Amino acid sequence: MFALGRRWPSDYAPGSLLCRGAGGTDRAACLLHRRDPVRSELNCVAVVASAAVCAASSGQALSTELVASDLTPVVYVTHAPGDFDRIFVVELFGQITVLDRNTGAKLGVFLEQEVSTNGERGLLGLAFHPDYANNGLFYINYTDLLGDTVVAEFAVSDEDPNVADPASRRQILFVDQPASNHNGGWIGFGPNDGYLYVAMGDGGISTNAQNLNSVLGAILRLDVDGDDYPADDGRNYAIPSDNPFVGGAAEEIWAYGLRNPFRCSFDSATGDFYMGDVGNFAREEVNFQPADSMGGENYGWRCYEASLPFQMTGCADKSTMTFPVHEYPRSMGCSVISGEVYRGCAIPELDGTYFFGDYCSSRAWSFEIVDGAATNLVERTAEFGAATGGGTGLAGFGRDAYGEIYISRLDGEVHRIVPAGGIADKNGNGIADACETSGGCNDADLAEPFGALDIADVVEFLRAFGMGLPTADLAAPFGAYDIADVVEFLRQFGGGCA
Repeated sequence: MFALGRRWPSDYAPGSLLCRGAGGTDRAACLLHRRDPVRSELNCVAVVASAAVCAASSGQALSTELVASDLTPVVYVTHAPGDFDRIFVVELFGQITVLDRNTGAKLGVFLEQEVSTNGERGLLGLAFHPDYANNGLFYINYTDLLGDTVVAEFAVSDEDPNVADPASRRQILFVDQPASNHNGGWIGFGPNDGYLYVAMGDGGISTNAQNLNSVLGAILRLDVDGDDYPADDGRNYAIPSDNPFVGGAAEEIWAYGLRNPFRCSFDSATGDFYMGDVGNFAREEVNFQPADSMGGENYGWRCYEASLPFQMTGCADKSTMTFPVHEYPRSMGCSVISGEVYRGCAIPELDGTYFFGDYCSSRAWSFEIVDGAATNLVERTAEFGAATGGGTGLAGFGRDAYGEIYISRLDGEVHRIVPAGGIADKNGNGIADACETSGGCNDADLAEPFGALDIADVVEFLRAFGMGLPTADLAAPFGAYDIADVVEFLRQFGGGCA
């Protein structure tokens, strides 16, 4: 690596996102609800005054556009749930910067954290609580001044949404690190369960990854809304009851056998989990965990480096291992950067396509998962141009609330993946942005004529509610159709259109 079940996120709430490019006049045709694993073929929707049809393949030519520069080394880009206007940029040296999503303008320094940056250390991860819109909580993963891993919770300031409150800091997790490398660093909330997942490297000691009494070399799964250790101020989380090793070994472990999972991601539509594991001397690998996994997978390291036997002494049978869905040799790169599954609307042909790259070679690729296997591998290096080129600059992939994918670089640049030729302004409103929100007035505006609330909206809500359709799932607990949805519909209907 470089040397330096319970809730749904609010940005996936019904009516929050429409297929972009159709403007606000074709809402019924363009509603893209993130809880459904919508595939490319289903994203082919009619666009106003357009007969364009989506291709069900990944043949779309791509490019990138520069969003921001003049930052310190950037390792990750993400967004707060439900925030369609901003992105948050994680900088290795300890700063989180807020950018305007559309213009790239700097809106503020969200947080500054003292970190150790020698070896593979620094500020490495950021995740927003699924209920951030209400509780304002977010989490960072960093190496402290002594080089140990810390996951800490903060709250946004009451006065300024672009600034966090440093006094709100609460330590969630502390892990003693034996070395300056293999620190992992990614954190993220599971879209299907709301738990915090923490990627831990093996700490530079290969035997840790097969030791179930150590949290090193593993993916951890924590409930940050609970506290099973009230007497320990530095350990503020609960163990989910369905974690695979509850009652034995390190109960935080969700999966293990990893060397250095620096970057991971969830597919926001399906909940499938992708892990890039940086190899030793022979292979780089991408591991895949389906959304219905019960956890407990052993991804093989130190027994295997990807599919190649490594140190086999004392290893379990090969049949107990889960091998990568994709691997590549050192001739193609030396440090995999796991990426994101595309779920935006600027490039509907690529819905469900996973993008990733390599830090050492600055090459980038994409593939799709079909029946648990990686298919249709495409190299994207030439298309991405300066976003991945220029030596060892590629450091991460991230996404905004619309599902558009960003590339972060150690030279302080952030780029966005776009169709070749840019994004058309299909509705002629002067906004060259394929990710426009609805022109309807609120989530109760379900039927034509849009922009007005009337009996047609009531009839449509009752129809959707009776059929269990996503457009009627307006309130927590999401995934259930109950009186809370009815109350929320009536509240929005009663509020009228602005």
